[in-house]
Amino acid sequence: MEFEPVAFIEVLKSGVLQDIHPALASFCKMNAQRFSFDDIFSVEKRRILWDDIIKLIRECSDPSFNQLSLSSLLILSRDKIIAESVDEDCIEFLLSCAGLGEDPAQGEINYDVVLAALKCLSNLTFNSPIVQVYISKCHCTASIIRRLKEVSDPNIPHLVKFFDLKLLFLITAKCPEIVNRVKNEEQAIEVLTRALSETTGARQSPAASSAYFLTVEQIDLASEILKVLFNIMVKNEESIPENQDIELLGLLHDLLLFGAPDEKKLDDIRSHSINLLMIIPSILYDILTPPLVGAQDKPQFEGKNMEILVVMSDFLYRRLVVSRTDIALSAVGVKNLMENVSPILTVLSRGCLAQRSMRKFLRNKILPPLTDEVMQRPEMGDTSRNLLCALLTTPITQVRDLAADFLFILCKEKVARFVKYVGYGNAAGLLANRGLMLGGRGKMGHYSSDSEDSDTEEYKQIKDQINPIIGCYEEPRPDPMENMSEEQKEYEAVKLVEKIDQLTRSGVIQPCRVGPDGRPVPVDHVLQLQEELARMHAPLQDDSDEDSD
Repeated sequence: MEFEPVAFIEVLKSGVLQDIHPALASFCKMNAQRFSFDDIFSVEKRRILWDDIIKLIRECSDPSFNQLSLSSLLILSRDKIIAESVDEDCIEFLLSCAGLGEDPAQGEINYDVVLAALKCLSNLTFNSPIVQVYISKCHCTASIIRRLKEVSDPNIPHLVKFFDLKLLFLITAKCPEIVNRVKNEEQAIEVLTRALSETTGARQSPAASSAYFLTVEQIDLASEILKVLFNIMVKNEESIPENQDIELLGLLHDLLLFGAPDEKKLDDIRSHSINLLMIIPSILYDILTPPLVGAQDKPQFEGKNMEILVVMSDFLYRRLVVSRTDIALSAVGVKNLMENVSPILTVLSRGCLAQRSMRKFLRNKILPPLTDEVMQRPEMGDTSRNLLCALLTTPITQVRDLAADFLFILCKEKVARFVKYVGYGNAAGLLANRGLMLGGRGKMGHYSSDSEDSDTEEYKQIKDQINPIIGCYEEPRPDPMENMSEEQKEYEAVKLVEKIDQLTRSGVIQPCRVGPDGRPVPVDHVLQLQEELARMHAPLQDDSDEDSD
């Protein structure tokens, strides 16, 4: 049956509830998947329709009718034109329906009405800057946080808790000017941290492990809490008290170890946990690798439980695999690569710089001593090292730089070691940016003096046949100039210089030499490259392993 917009409006205006109820039900059913009303209602009629339904809700005390009316508003609220025409009085009314008004609701609460109003407010907040201004002024966040203090109350439906958090997330994302108020006056971090613990059982279980499975509902609530915490902490100009950071780290440790009903949900909770780890001081990351106690079957290093690093390195590996298959480099592919890989690379890099044991454990896991793998290029293959090396030449500079930084830190920022594992061609971008093209050492971190690099027998046997530019073994090639006379060699050399000069003048290439600061410097003429030959043929220089912490 085709929807008749004119007849629908006439029924609403009639005021006859017996006719309006089925008309609203039909409207909801037929437009459940509709996100625009351009083809059935003019802008003016859409506004009239919205006002008429609001009026019906105000005048009717029947909860089931009001729920149906709010469901109709929910569908209409998807339309940005309607969202932008909503006034402050309407927002206050919807907040009251959602139990978030200035005066808390008395008596029995109809949570179906509350839920419908919350969904409607979420759509309006997402779609309309005007609504965002209203919302930021009305202090409704205090009411949401007050209700979140009762997150463990079984009488409050799961979906109400979920959309409370969803609305709070949208408000803190769209209205950054209120974040300080939410954090300080409304004590949001303390309340949300407690809600996270109560929702998931984190730091309440006898021993966090993957054997403890979170339910889908627990993961959905925890994910929204983590998103709100991220908004509040990342946009806040003031530092968070250390005791709150420590408590949060303890919860994140457990959440990263807990199991989930399926891979998608497991990925969700770990992704949001890692996002929040990015903005917690890395000096506290030792909480993630506590001293090993009890069972000895846990991954360990230097007396510490490294289970969390196994989880995070495996998470990185899965993200790298997905990114490689996604990388058709459409706009979506680029966005996905940045969102999927950047946070975990950032967290692992920060952890390795701040915590020596983290770096050494991850170095052994991601960059183990080279054996047969040097027979192929570093970027070819399915290991974490291969997948990270493949990112070193991606045109997505943020991801490329993060991957390079992580690998460089694992190598104690030693150029020769970095080149050994990734090849000079893959390493060139980072080395050029850091002024290290002639060797040396980076200055981001402080490293121990013990040597961690020992060549395997397989590597030693072919070491002299490894091409440092491509970073792998290369079959000996015949000398192309072996049977040439000196005149022929000179002729070919002149031809090569002419071709390079031609490409340079046409702007196809820009020859460079390495300047005193270790960075590439453009040359005015190709003959200047001759001056660099002696320096470029010298081996890369690294600081001695005898450096101090």
